Amino acid sequence: MQDREVAEQIADVIRLCEDTDGLLVANRDGIVEFQRIFVDNLWKSGETVGLHIFELYPELDEESSTIIQALRTGKPTYNVLQDINNRRGERVLLESTTIPIVVDGQVACVIDSSKFHSIDQRVIRGKGGISTLDRIITQDPAMLALKKRIRDVAPLDSSVLIYGETGTGKELVAESLHSEGRRSGRPFVSQNCAAIPANLLESLFFGTEKGCYTGALTRKGLLEEADGGTLFLDEINSMETGLQAKLLKVLEEKKVRRLGGNRDIPFDVRIVAAVNEEPARLIREHRLREDLYYRLGVVRITLPPLRKRVGDIPLLIRYFIDQYNRKMKRSIQGVSAQALRRLERYSWPGNVRELQNVIEGAFASARSELLVLDHMEDALEYQEVSLAEESREGDIDPGFSLTKALEQYERELLHKAMEQSSSISQAARLLGLSRQNLKYKLQKYNL
Repeated sequence: MQDREVAEQIADVIRLCEDTDGLLVANRDGIVEFQRIFVDNLWKSGETVGLHIFELYPELDEESSTIIQALRTGKPTYNVLQDINNRRGERVLLESTTIPIVVDGQVACVIDSSKFHSIDQRVIRGKGGISTLDRIITQDPAMLALKKRIRDVAPLDSSVLIYGETGTGKELVAESLHSEGRRSGRPFVSQNCAAIPANLLESLFFGTEKGCYTGALTRKGLLEEADGGTLFLDEINSMETGLQAKLLKVLEEKKVRRLGGNRDIPFDVRIVAAVNEEPARLIREHRLREDLYYRLGVVRITLPPLRKRVGDIPLLIRYFIDQYNRKMKRSIQGVSAQALRRLERYSWPGNVRELQNVIEGAFASARSELLVLDHMEDALEYQEVSLAEESREGDIDPGFSLTKALEQYERELLHKAMEQSSSISQAARLLGLSRQNLKYKLQKYNL
């Protein structure tokens, strides 16, 4: 009977652990007997075996540790948040389910299954480590005008809303606004709102008092951390509208109350926010509150995608080559003419960040002083360069495929139609397709 009860308890644990980032077993004394990490976020598998729970999680105590609570009470806890630091000193939220294994009425051990939520937050104090306008590499007239606008509005305290596709450099602009303004010697705090689950964001924004929920520690929120400086909120459109309303209220009152707290804390912060989709569309689809949009968008900055500033591609390539030459102690001289033609015709859905990744990846493959197309082609994940157009400029290469060229041209047209349209139905009309046929093609090309 006892064996059956233990087996049932273990079966419950196995079911709970099917979707987990880490698994840990602690004995009745709180010593780690087994540990398996499935993501490279906290520790390496097995390196904590033999440690006491408080050595592993020094931020926790008997009340906030779900493992110690399970050892003391013999009761399981489910999806409890615990606020810790990983081995690199980075703040991480553990979402833990902790199950005691009870034998003869006594807790024999505890099994803990956790998901790891990286905060994806940066705090820069002082002027060191912050980007300046010099990091915006361009000769494009629109971008040069944008740099002047950044310089003009940087000294203001007005909130700024930046719109740009993924990889266009929104955080670089936010840092430049901070470094060029009067708050440059004060904190710059950056938070990606899409990086963590919605239920955790509120405690991050407003801070917590110890005990406001199981595992909570006394922590400043983002607004307190950034006091006197700049708070950059990236992908704010990923935030639930209920939390958007709370944020709006706090920004208007310029004071915040920690979760579990009983006093209001004033703050002086410049807000810079960013979205990666058109604001009008976000408002129309009720993913961005209109009142928050107007509160954040006193100054509005739109970043062009890389495909609309093709003249900057050679300049950016040179910049990244110089950067990786220094970092990797290499002496790459440039890219081949064929590679440059392909890079200038590529649509760059990931924008400048994708170009940087392509150059970095090419360094890993290059064995000569020139980066060639073979070093890059695998990294160009979305092959939207029209091979048919390329073939018109000269002889057809031996490896040319008409089928592949037509597919790539079709992918280009689908991509452009979706960009120009506010819905699948509108894009279907633009292309002369049925809605069902367009949906099939979008799925086919993973668009």
